[in-house]
Amino acid sequence: MAAAYSPNPRKPLRVDLPFDLETGAIDPAVWRRWLAWDPVRMVANVARYRRAAKRLKLVFVDAGTKDEWYLDIGARQLVHELQKAGAHVVHEEFDDGHMDIQYRYDRSLEALSKVL
Repeated sequence: MAAAYSPNPRKPLRVDLPFDLETGAIDPAVWRRWLAWDPVRMVANVARYRRAAKRLKLVFVDAGTKDEWYLDIGARQLVHELQKAGAHVVHEEFDDGHMDIQYRYDRSLEALSKVL
């Protein structure tokens, strides 16, 4: 995530982490950079993203209820904000985790192919 949200080629790892590796203390400046890229916050707080979401023909969001990183919770929040923005959202949850879920592709690809 740090490579996407807080790259820093001057650092040994080439990223800024949102916390101190020794103490675990949050670095507020880096954390703000991360929050700026949070999809839920982007749709909730930035008008141009809300307008863009509303113009989409379909947003398909699915997540496993046993997701190892609890992304199902974030997916619910994102769906809520997208719906508030007026986006057409299909949201499905399924009884599985984050890995080896190719069997779900038939659900998303079928829905998306209808609007392409």
